[in-house]
Amino acid sequence: MTNSSSSAIRSFRRWLHSSFRSIFLLSLCIILILPVQSQNNYCSHDGGLWGSLKSSIVPLAQPVQDSLCREYNKLSDTGRFVAGACVGFGASKLVVGATIRTVKTIGITYIAFEALEYAGILKEARRSSKNKQLLAQTRDYCLRTVDGIRHDVRYQLDPARMHRRLKRRMEHDKSGTVGFGTGSFLGFAL
Repeated sequence: MTNSSSSAIRSFRRWLHSSFRSIFLLSLCIILILPVQSQNNYCSHDGGLWGSLKSSIVPLAQPVQDSLCREYNKLSDTGRFVAGACVGFGASKLVVGATIRTVKTIGITYIAFEALEYAGILKEARRSSKNKQLLAQTRDYCLRTVDGIRHDVRYQLDPARMHRRLKRRMEHDKSGTVGFGTGSFLGFAL
């Protein structure tokens, strides 16, 4: 193989990799950000950041999700297995990466606030009543946002719900579900 053809193959692989990553992330965001249905109505989690994001994304995400479902349903069993494996692999890599980044961010934030506290900057910020009110509002907003995420995670990862969903998917689309499991396993293992 010549040098120019190998560089062309490498550049094509980079382009293909970035395109698939972009499409995968867009598809995953659309699927995951759709509202959680609880007690027959959609909850926005009291206006925290998570609820606001979900409320603004839903009208944009639904048509894209519908078209993805139509295209997926046209695939053969092998195509569904491969699509499921790709999504499973990407989802597992995304979850592991996001978890690691979240833990790092929480650690860095904790260290930064401890340093600010030790330097006395936070004590000084708490002295005025206006700053106390601003801190209380910020705390409440952050708590609403974290509670919304917690609620969604708890709802989506409920073991009984996951079992029912897996059983239903295995009856409806066995090859895609097995592909997703295989891809997830490989994503966590590699």
